[in-house]
Amino acid sequence: MARVLVSTFGFDESKVLKALRWLPYDRLVLLAGGKSLRDPGLGRLKAAERAGGGDVEIVRVDPFDFASCFNGALKAIKRNRKAGHDVRVNVSGGTKVLADAALLASFQTGVEAWHCEDRPVKLPVLQGVTFSDYLTPVQRAVLAALDRPLPATRIVERLAAEGYSESSVQSAITWLRGEDLVAVELHEGVAVVSRHPRTAWFVRVLL
Repeated sequence: MARVLVSTFGFDESKVLKALRWLPYDRLVLLAGGKSLRDPGLGRLKAAERAGGGDVEIVRVDPFDFASCFNGALKAIKRNRKAGHDVRVNVSGGTKVLADAALLASFQTGVEAWHCEDRPVKLPVLQGVTFSDYLTPVQRAVLAALDRPLPATRIVERLAAEGYSESSVQSAITWLRGEDLVAVELHEGVAVVSRHPRTAWFVRVLL
């Protein structure tokens, strides 16, 4: 089993190098994008890893787009965990968007997260707890039913057939709308529910 360090990277390789000194690892995965991919610091990190007999995997993300950063970090973590590796995350480098997204990805997967600057600081990540636990069963059922936009009445009927009360389904739709996880629009007097376009990527993670 390899020890994989997934680290955010911006324009200061020293933040990654500090993590490499403090955190045991066998393989390095960098989350980076934009101009940082052409930064000389990235070349120095690659050269240092090659000199030690290793290599650097680059996961390209848009460092200013939260969804891109979150999904990139999440896929890197899940891919390596599926391969049986021990994964931890360092969020010292890169943009604040990239660091925050990588930290939230570690929350979702329950892997160790660290911030390595003046000293290594282990961040509070609860193992066995994911964002999905934030939702009740009926709220998850509503989101799962929305593979396409549906009239609210049809969602209520479908989930009532699965044993949920009509009032609980209606309350779930209202709550999800308040959290911007679903959108509700009127079409010819009919309330049509769909996954909110701004958060649809996150809903896929929750499910």
